[in-house]
Amino acid sequence: MKKILTLIAFAIIATAAAVAQPRAVGGYIGLTSQGVLYQHSVADNQYIGIEIGSDLPANLNGRFGMFGAFDYNFIVASKPNSKGQFNFVVGPGVYAGYGSPGPIFADKHDHLEKGTFFGVRANIGFDYTFNCHVMLFAKLSPCLGLSVGKSRNRDTDVVETCVQDHLDRMLVNLVIPTIGVAYAF
Repeated sequence: MKKILTLIAFAIIATAAAVAQPRAVGGYIGLTSQGVLYQHSVADNQYIGIEIGSDLPANLNGRFGMFGAFDYNFIVASKPNSKGQFNFVVGPGVYAGYGSPGPIFADKHDHLEKGTFFGVRANIGFDYTFNCHVMLFAKLSPCLGLSVGKSRNRDTDVVETCVQDHLDRMLVNLVIPTIGVAYAF
């Protein structure tokens, strides 16, 4: 699964890089993920975003989690000044990955140990690009998706196939922003 995600991400990035348009590459961190991103303009006020990241709660708990995301963003407001440009951005997206994206907050319920996860998400955020091509950004990315995989029943210690929603992530990503820095070129 990792090889397939890596191959898909590489194909998308190579295709996007073939067209000489403004783009950016950088990194980000949030409460639920950390990773790298690539942005490529497709029109004056639109760009695609590709992210490859790791599931931060899973990694902190000693479990593996990796995902890829694809977004189509619209710059709905832009304000240039003498030191750079401020943009307000919104857009839809999709994500998928493999790992252990169990609940962010531990509770008495079972959690997914490993499996595939996928869903849709939205981006709402802003960025500021300085004249020296450094871009700072913050965004909210609420997501709605499912995880399909194996779960361990805490009472019986039996491993079962299960489906789990990502409602806890949707709420956290709606309130706590992801922050990052990129080089715009």
